[in-house]
Amino acid sequence: MKKIVERRKNICYIENMVARQKYAYTKEEAEKYKQIILYAIKTGADKDGRIAKTKLAKEVYLADFIWFYETNTPMSGMEYRKRTYGPVADAFFRIIEEMEEDELIKCERISNTQNDKIKNLYSISDLSKDISIDKLNNDEKHLIEQIAKTWENKRTSEIVDFTHKQLPWKICRDEEVIPYSLITQEDSSNVYGPVKLLRSI
Repeated sequence: MKKIVERRKNICYIENMVARQKYAYTKEEAEKYKQIILYAIKTGADKDGRIAKTKLAKEVYLADFIWFYETNTPMSGMEYRKRTYGPVADAFFRIIEEMEEDELIKCERISNTQNDKIKNLYSISDLSKDISIDKLNNDEKHLIEQIAKTWENKRTSEIVDFTHKQLPWKICRDEEVIPYSLITQEDSSNVYGPVKLLRSI
C-alpha cells in the first residue's frame, strides 16, 4: 500500500510540473467554462433559483473529473488546485467575477452574523436566460444535469466532504495543481458517489 501511495504522489508531482507550464486559458476554453457554470446554475440551483458559490464550484469540478474518468478528456481543461473546501479551478474565481460584471449572472451576498462570513448565492440573470449553450454536447449537459439532481437536496458541506474523500484531493498538497489522471485511479463508487445511480455507463 505504501508503494502505491508513493507512486501516486510521484505521478501527482510530475504532472504538476508539466501543468505549471500552462499559465492561462484560451478564449474558447473560457467560453466553454462559462457555459458549464451557467448550465450548472440553471440545473443545480434551489427552487429560488440560487446556488451557493462553494456548491457550484464543487458541481463544476465533479463534471470535469467524472467526464475525464469516462472519456480520458476533461470537460473544460481548466487547472484545479487543492483548496480548503475541495478542488477548485484557478479560473473559477476570475471567470465568475467576469460573468457577474457582464451581467450574465447575479450574486446575492448574505452576511452570517454567527461567524462573520459572507455567503455568495448565484443565479442566472435575465440577460443570459436565452443564451445558447452550444459549446456543450448533449452528453456533457446530461452529466451536469445528473450531478445537479444528485446534490439538489444536499447541503454544501456534504458535497465538500465527498470531494475530500477522493484521491485527487487527498494525495495532493495544499494549493498544488491536481492532475486529472488521479481520478482514473479511484474506485468508481468514489468517483460518482450518489451520481452512480443516475449514470448508465
